[in-house]
Order: sequence, then structure tokens, then C-alpha cells
Amino acid sequence: MTEEPVEIIAKPKVRLKFIDMARSIAILMMLEGHFIEHTFKNFKPMIAAVKENGTSGYIFFDWWYFMKGFTAPLFFTVTGLVFVYLLARNKDARFRRNPRVKKGFRRVLELLFWGYALQVNLRYLSNSLNHEHPWLFAFHVLQSIGIGIAALLVIFGFYRLLKIGPLWLYYFIGGTVVFCFYPYVKSLPSGTYLPTNAPEIVQNVILGPNSVFNIIPWMAFTLYGGMVGALVVRFQDHVKKYWFPMVFILAGAILNLFGRPIGLFLDDVTEWFVGDDIHLVANAWLYGRLGQIFMALGILMLIDKLWDFKGQLFLKIGQNTLPIYIIHVMILYNGFFGYGLKDIIGTRTLSGWQSVIGAAIFIFAFVLFIKYFEFFDGIKQRITGVFRKSKSEEA
Repeated sequence: MTEEPVEIIAKPKVRLKFIDMARSIAILMMLEGHFIEHTFKNFKPMIAAVKENGTSGYIFFDWWYFMKGFTAPLFFTVTGLVFVYLLARNKDARFRRNPRVKKGFRRVLELLFWGYALQVNLRYLSNSLNHEHPWLFAFHVLQSIGIGIAALLVIFGFYRLLKIGPLWLYYFIGGTVVFCFYPYVKSLPSGTYLPTNAPEIVQNVILGPNSVFNIIPWMAFTLYGGMVGALVVRFQDHVKKYWFPMVFILAGAILNLFGRPIGLFLDDVTEWFVGDDIHLVANAWLYGRLGQIFMALGILMLIDKLWDFKGQLFLKIGQNTLPIYIIHVMILYNGFFGYGLKDIIGTRTLSGWQSVIGAAIFIFAFVLFIKYFEFFDGIKQRITGVFRKSKSEEA
């Protein structure tokens, strides 16, 4: 959720538009996915049918549900890509003098603040504070991305300290290690929380009663995204050559098509070495999703190479994901203020076509918001300036 436009330092006029394109696609998919999930009256029974029978009986819904599951992994991966691309371009600056390091830690605090603030419900504040609403301590998207960015920074610090090997390899190892813990976490009995006896707000980070996007496995996507960002920096002069995107498409296809056989093979190898099957095949769907993301990034790289994409408004959407996310939570989920869309139409009250049309209107509203973002941002800056002036006068 980094907001800065992505540019190449050596060639300021050249833009890696595929990165902004990926961010825009991810946030727009999130908007329509959350709107339909929140308003479609048959959402739960059709999801239950998909999980039980492999299909809901409606091809369009099955395809939509597949793409909905693609959104979060894409979002996390692209976040890591953007952050490390901006972080690693300044190769000569020391770790503590790299401006992106300071901005990164500020971003971590900002994401954690907004993540928990949006779970406060001012409308029912007393209930939230007396623990009737455990959702206050949930670990959701913003918190998970914040911790993921912190991990990117820590690994980058180790890389600069050790000065051994390429940066992308550090992030590859980090993402792989996180994925390796997933089979263990998944195998734990229902009601088991980690760390044992820790406060709920801490348990939710790893495995708790309200772990929505816990760091295992979601942080791995951010780390693998960091790997891609480091590769883009290292092979910056080759990004717009045919071989570079084709490597991503091929690697993605292998992960997507052969994730399960690879998992079974690794299980056999580890069992032969350590005498125990650690069930890495459980990661097959994770690597399948990662493969799909690699293929999508490769295709976007080809589009960026072959066409001079002029959709500045579309790219601008991807550069302002955080305000979009915050506002959409307030509208759809009654975040922070406790008032939102469900006070008007309720939850899951619309037919399929009504939800689709509503999602289109919902997206259009955010497109207009981004189109005139400078106007709204100017109002915010003036209000902030007045507040700061009054505080300085009081002092």
C-alpha cells in the first residue's frame, strides 16, 4: 500500500507501468469482491456449495469466486514488490541513512494504526471497550501488510549487514520459511492458539480467535513480492526485454500446474532426511496462487512493453490504495464511525444482478474520488494545517 509512483532512477522518463497496473487491478478487484460478498443474499449458500461440490452450479459465480481468492495474494505480493523496488534502488546509502527505511517504519506504524482504528466502532464504543466485540483485536489486511513491511525492512538490514549473496535470495528464503510453517499451523486442533497463553491481540498475529490475515501464510506473499522487487532492481535494464516477463510466465505456470507434485516430492525428500513427513503438499494451493500472480505480472510486463499505456487515471488508482481501502471499510463494514452501507440496505439483501450493478457503481464512485483526489487531499491538508497552527499557538 505504498503510494509513490514507480520510476526508474537511471531513466527518469521511463515508468514501470506494470507495477501500477497490478496495484490498480488488485484494489479494484478488492472493491468489487467485498461489495458482492457483503450484499449478495445467496453468497454463503453458494460458497458452501463450491466447497462441498466444487461448483455452485453457476459458471459465472465459480469464476468470480476463483478470482476473489486471487485478490488478496496479489495485493500482498504487489505490496512487497513496490516497497522493495523503491527501497533497494538506492544501493549506496547506508541502511539507517536510506530515506526509504525511515519512510518504511513510518508506514508500518501508519498501517497498524489504521488497521486497529478501523476496527473501533464509535457507535458502540462501550461494547468495544468491554470486550463484547473481540473484533477490535482482529489481525486483518492492514496489520498483516504492516508486519510484512517490517519483515522486508529487517531482512534488508541483514542483507546490508552481511553483504553476501543477492537480495532477492534473502526474500525467497524468508517467504519459503513462512510457507513451511503453514502445514504445522493448519494441522493444529480447532481452538488451539499461538503463542499459548499470550494476549488475544498477540495470538491473532500468528494463530488466534480472530486471525483473518495472520502472518502465516500471508506474510510469505509480501516476502515473495519483495523478491520480485529485488529482481526488478537487479535486472532493471532487462525488464522490458521479452525474456524477463517470459521467465515469470513460465515459472508461474510451473508452480500453478505442478504445485502438488512438487509438494509431494519435497515431502518424500524431507521424510528420507529427517524420518518424518512434514506435509508440505498442504502448501500446493499457496504456490498455485503464487504461480498465478507470477503469470499475471509477466503478462502485465508484456503489455507494458508492447503498448504505450495512456490510462493515467487507472494508474493513479494503484498509487492511492491506502485511502481507498480505509474509505471502503468505513462504507461497507461500518468501520470506525459505526455507520455505513448496511444501515441503508442491510447485509446480503441484494440479488445477483443488483449486487453486480451495485459493485459497478461502488467502483465508479472510487474512480471519481481518485480523479479528484488532489481536491480532497487539499481539504485534508488545510484542516491539518489549521489544527497544527492552533496547537502551536497554544504552546
